[in-house]
Amino acid sequence: MGDISFDEETVLQKLGKLRDDKAAGPDELVPRFLNLIKQELACPPTILFWSIMQSESVPDDWKVANIVLEHKGGSRNMASNYRPISLTSQLCKIFETLVRNQVIEFLESNQLIKDSQHGFRKGSSCLINRLTFLDKVLHSVNQIYPVDIVFLDLAKAFDKVPHQRLLES
Repeated sequence: MGDISFDEETVLQKLGKLRDDKAAGPDELVPRFLNLIKQELACPPTILFWSIMQSESVPDDWKVANIVLEHKGGSRNMASNYRPISLTSQLCKIFETLVRNQVIEFLESNQLIKDSQHGFRKGSSCLINRLTFLDKVLHSVNQIYPVDIVFLDLAKAFDKVPHQRLLES
């Protein structure tokens, strides 16, 4: 795949795109603050990101998250009406975004991702995936081909995994 690289300009752009209304992680670095000092701050994270790639290990404090509950709807007295949200370091999120973007760019430029892959690619939402799937099923039914469908709701599986366990892996 080649080397994943970071430069100050890209880090500066990502710092500028942080949403001010988002909460800080365990490091208590508020996105608004990071955005305000982005010009002065661009160099240290760039060096940190290079160091992480060289050592192949992320800082231990990036493996920690503040867990808060978000109300999904319904009665506020029922625990099942809440979902846990993991608040992680803003710098960790920037690092993840930079790595993700370069991996996706590599996969797409080398045609290693099928067109049927959706959800994490630009212009390929989960809704488009469902509509494409439905179109194929209806086409098969119209052609009188047998169609078998298995639906798996993985959201329930992930909701039941304790966040601490996810962070340890």
